[in-house]
This record gives sequence, C-alpha cells and structure tokens, in this order.
Amino acid sequence: MNVTDWVFVVLYYVNLVMVGLVTISFIPQFIYYFFFFLKRRHWKDAKTNHYIAVVIPAHNEESVIRNTVENLLNNINYPKDHYRVFVCAHNCSDHTADEARKAGATVYVCNDSNPKHRTVGYPMKYSLTKILEEYPEVELFIKFDADNIAHPDYLKEMNKSFDAGAKIIRGYEAASNLKENIWTEECAIFYFKDSRVQNTFRQAVKGTAMATGPGLAFSKEIVERMDGWDCMTKCDDAEFGWNRLFDGYKVYFNSDAIVYEDQPSTFADSYNRLVRLGHSLNKLFWTDGWKMLVSFFKTGNPMYLDMLIQISYNPITFICFAWFPTYYIAYAVCMLMQLSGVHVFTLGYFQMVAPDYLNAYQGMSNFAQLSGAGYTAMIQLLIMAVRVIATMLLFCIFQSWISVFLDRRKLGMDWKLKGMWKGIIFSPFFTLIYGICNFIGVCSDPKWKIANRNPSATKIDYPLPERPKKTWYITISPRELRRYDGHWWKKKQQKS
Repeated sequence: MNVTDWVFVVLYYVNLVMVGLVTISFIPQFIYYFFFFLKRRHWKDAKTNHYIAVVIPAHNEESVIRNTVENLLNNINYPKDHYRVFVCAHNCSDHTADEARKAGATVYVCNDSNPKHRTVGYPMKYSLTKILEEYPEVELFIKFDADNIAHPDYLKEMNKSFDAGAKIIRGYEAASNLKENIWTEECAIFYFKDSRVQNTFRQAVKGTAMATGPGLAFSKEIVERMDGWDCMTKCDDAEFGWNRLFDGYKVYFNSDAIVYEDQPSTFADSYNRLVRLGHSLNKLFWTDGWKMLVSFFKTGNPMYLDMLIQISYNPITFICFAWFPTYYIAYAVCMLMQLSGVHVFTLGYFQMVAPDYLNAYQGMSNFAQLSGAGYTAMIQLLIMAVRVIATMLLFCIFQSWISVFLDRRKLGMDWKLKGMWKGIIFSPFFTLIYGICNFIGVCSDPKWKIANRNPSATKIDYPLPERPKKTWYITISPRELRRYDGHWWKKKQQKS
C-alpha cells in the first residue's frame, strides 16, 4: 500500500463516522413522520382568567406596530381588564413609540448605546423588569414580535394551558402572508412541519416543545427566576427553552393558539434570517450542548437528547456542505484516474476497504483489476448519489404535503390545498437553500439585519370550522406538575 492508500483508508473511516452523525441527526425526523397520524390534542377550558401582559420588543417597526397592537387590543376574545399590551421601543430612530401609543399600548423607551446590545434580549429584560415593578398583578407574560397577528382566541388558549399548570407554552406558528409568493410559502411550511408533526409527536410522548419567539408564554415565576430575562443571544427563544430545561421546567405546546407571522418574501430576507439563525444556533450547540447531554445521562429523559439533536442540525450542515463534497469529489477524481489507467491506489487499498470491487476481475492482470475496481467504485458512487438524492427529494415533499394536508382546515384550506402546491413541490429546493444558509452562518458571524415588512401583503385565512369528531384533551398529572416545576432552581434557592 502506498501513501494515497493509507490516506484514503483513514478518510474512509472518518467518512463512516460523519455518515453516522448525519444519520443520527435525521432519525428523529423519520420518527416524527412515521407517527404523522397522531391526533392533535386540546386544552380544557380554564377555571380562572389570569392577568396577562403581552410584551413586544420593537426596533424601527413603525410600519407594522400599530396594526399589531390594535389587533391585540380590539380583536381578542379575552376580558379586556385582564390583559395589557406593552411595547418596548429599542433604539428606534423612527416613530415606533408614537405609533404604539396611538394604538393604545403602554410604551417603554429603551435607548442603549452599546453596539453589542442589538439583540431582542435587552429590551425584553428592560420591559419585563419594569412590568414586574409596576404591575405586580401580572401572572402570565406573552412575547410577541412587532409583525405578529394573534388569532382572536390566542390569549384564551394560552390561559387554558397556564390554568392547567403549564409554566411555559408555545403556540402554533402560521403566516400572515402565506400565499404572497414562493418564499413566504416555503418559510411558512417550515413552521407548519414543526407545529403540526414534530410538536404533536412530542406532546403525545410527554416531551418538550422547541421554544419559538412569536407568542411564547411564560409565568411570572419564570420571569422572577430570570431576574427579568437572561437570554441575550441572537437566538434568544431557543436559548430560553434550553435554559429553562436546565432549571427543571419544560415547554408545553398549544396547537389551538395560532400566531400569524410575516414571513420573508424575498431571497435576501430569507438568506439574512437563516444565516443569522445558523450562526447563533450553532454557537448555542457548542456552548450549552454538553449540558444537554449531561442532563440526558443524569435524568434518562429523552427530551434532552431530542433538543440536542434538534439544534445539532446546524453543525451537521458543516459536514453536509463541507466534508461530504470535499471527500466525495476527491474520491470520484481518484477513481476516474484509476479507471483511465493512472493508478493512484494499489490492490491493497481495495482489499482493505472494498474487496467486493475486485471479485469480478479475479484472474485478470493487476492493471485490469485496478482499472476495473475504479470503474466499479464510480458506478457504486453514482448509484448511491441517485438513491440518496431521490430519497431526500421524496421525503421533503412528503413532509411538506402531509404537514399542510393534516392542518388544512386550521390554515383555512380544503383538501385541494389550493395555492400551496408550488411550495410543496419545491420544498426540497428550499431545504437545500436552508442548509446552505445554515452552513454559511456556521462559518461566519453575520450582522443583524432588519427584514423588510410586508403589511400590505397581510391576508390571513382563519381556520375553517372543524368537522364533528372526538376531542382528545391534554391533562397534566400531579406527578408531572411536580417534576417540571423548576425544582432544580428551587433547590438552589432553598440552599442559598
């Protein structure tokens, strides 16, 4: 064996490890969609209407903030004297604060000259601290983005979950501009998958949902525990979910609490969002991923491993878009040289790594065996590539179709899914772009860029009436309430 043989033998086994890591990261996806038929569960009516504070951090959002606040104050089916809307105008150079006041919100102005404090976490901490001091009656906080439109029953649904004992609740993410163009469809389908299939499965097996920013609800106890807010990265929602898991809480899912978000309508806006998320989630994986793994081994609870694998998609994109192309292109070039008569590998390499490639050429000269093995290797590589690409294409399309089809009535559609087919068919292309953007985010440190808002494109198709059927309710047992009551943090507090 020569030097090239040994180098590629090592690379062959390294590649097996890489394939194993990628396979592990995709296993949960196949599990989720294997159980796509699981029924959505609902929360029972609340016995008490709790006092709610809706908090909206906003930076230069004058084009959308008024509509968001007016919707929350005028179109919500919840007692008006039991909730208040707060807007924190953060380093605004426009009329965000004035527009929010005109709409009826309680406005805080937070001007922070530190260039490192450009994330959502700082206005959140400022406003939550103020609310704790000035409005002690608040029991539940709900975080909205400036472009979010809440379903009329949103607060009522969140109150149901909170009244049942849930300390942290996320809702169902839909789009306020769903059918504007292909980009808004693709971005929305990404969240439909998460809401309809992934979190429905997690809910059924008593797991934790992935925390997301729009409409995230959390109790006063959580805010006091954080001393306002303790998540200052560019992915503060994911960081929030992880920090609370470490404290002994979990995130519940309410599929009937629908929040409509303005989705990116151009490639540039989609790119900026995905690169930023790729960078920040990758950073979260490397800084706190080990804690999640330790928590899994310490408790044996698979929800920690689930959350770790969910975030591992970001470093996994480095393997997919850096390691695999480099390895397989180098391998293909070497095999092309091999079959053309330039033998970069000896028989020892094939005998060690792929002895089957030599079987068909036994009895021939060494030269013929080496060229034949290179030919077989190339054919096998092409077959593998076709199989992998075809499988991923079909699986991506199936994911998108089943997620939209199952929740078609929730999304205001009938079984024909009119207006969504181009988003479903081209979802593999978007998945590829999503992966590439994540890879770029992993390899860079992008600056925060404000996405263009599309208030004129807002067109919400509210849910169609559900057909009569058996209702499956969610209940939180006393044991589960004790298990996820922040006991780890409370023990620390008692010791101190």
